Amino acid sequence: MGGIVETFAPGVVRLKEGESPDVAPATPIAIVGLWLKALRYRFNYNPREPLPWVWLPDLRPEDTENEIELPEGTPRKIMIEAALNVEKSQRNYRPALYVGHGEVTPMKIMVDNRVGVHLPSDLRAYHSMASMPMFFECEAENWGESELVADTAWMFVLATRDIFRQAFALHEITNPILGRTQPDTSGDKEIWKTMVNFNIQFDLRWVTRPIAPLLREIALEISQEEDGLTYYHRLALRDIG
Repeated sequence: MGGIVETFAPGVVRLKEGESPDVAPATPIAIVGLWLKALRYRFNYNPREPLPWVWLPDLRPEDTENEIELPEGTPRKIMIEAALNVEKSQRNYRPALYVGHGEVTPMKIMVDNRVGVHLPSDLRAYHSMASMPMFFECEAENWGESELVADTAWMFVLATRDIFRQAFALHEITNPILGRTQPDTSGDKEIWKTMVNFNIQFDLRWVTRPIAPLLREIALEISQEEDGLTYYHRLALRDIG
């Protein structure tokens, strides 16, 4: 029997007031947001542990380095954004650090992912573990700066991964890998990129509710068609509602 899906994941990456209601706890986008928040905190201005770069909220993706004038001796501004948030044509400012994720793979840890059923209502509970690769793409106009930004981010993940895993109910954060620094000549001028990669595992839980009346309605509508195959073709081509 089919079901309406209701997801829940207690204790994982809760939304704050004013954030998009489309980003639910434990979703890949929420986890990207978590690492954005963490990296911006790491690169925030801290006189006790100064860095050559500082993240400030007034820096925009469309800014260029030449438009940012800083007093002598102050750290340079660094762009920290989600990789999915910034168009390639807007990536003019460097140094920059972009956070993204790869393919999310649910792992079957029990038969059909099912963990229980409530017989009177036929509510069914499911559980899976999702594996998701994360990446930080560190861009700069010279090799050394790209390498140093990536090294700072890489060491931050390595040093804090157990803290983040416990605080946000993530199942696992693997040791990060600091990649090679390589040139990129696809744009107007040569830039340098260094990748930081690691993997995250987090819980997925959901519940299905019986929808037999809806299924019967769908079956009745299809049965009234003279040619079921033609009906499916028309539906796929958006010729009918």
